[in-house]
Amino acid sequence: MSKTKYVTHVCSSCGREAKMETIGAVVGAENKVWFRCTRCHHSIMLDTAVKKEDNVIKITREQCTDYSPEKIFPIGTAIYHQDWDDVGKVTSKEKTSSGRNAIWVAFEKSGTKKLIENLQLAD
Repeated sequence: MSKTKYVTHVCSSCGREAKMETIGAVVGAENKVWFRCTRCHHSIMLDTAVKKEDNVIKITREQCTDYSPEKIFPIGTAIYHQDWDDVGKVTSKEKTSSGRNAIWVAFEKSGTKKLIENLQLAD
């Protein structure tokens, strides 16, 4: 088990890649450690035996749905952003302060970004 105090991980609560602070080991479970997000303070148990590189699944362009603000994307959908020429996976959804729907997408090149979805254009 690693003895570092922090790891970088996508928080399941706030949807952002954040620094996670070590809280402590799980009693009776080898390689499992409790971490706390330094942004939203959500706690999560992670398996420290799995390396971040092992978790990466390459997304091909053919597997993706083209991104458009008018479309709705379920969590886990692979999308392609034409302007950035980048592919990513929808990690979470939220409602913005303006009442619009937004998705958090983990892109391969651009990192985690917040995008608008289900935008209703006026006729």
